[in-house]
Amino acid sequence: MPIQEYSVCQQAGLWEVRLGDRLLSGQLTQRAALNVAENLARAGSLRGERWKILIGDDDDDLVESRIRPRSR
Repeated sequence: MPIQEYSVCQQAGLWEVRLGDRLLSGQLTQRAALNVAENLARAGSLRGERWKILIGDDDDDLVESRIRPRSR
């Protein structure tokens, strides 16, 4: 089963949450965008999907998040 990759990056003053090239959400803060990505990942986990969250750093590189969704 493929791994879903949610990315959280800052673009034009907003923190975007993307799944591949698809924009899912734009938030004012990184924490709010991470919350969206965590909630999407948690919902995917409940459906049996594998996932990871990638966060854009200051050099525009993506690094894997150590954040894991909370259990129910």
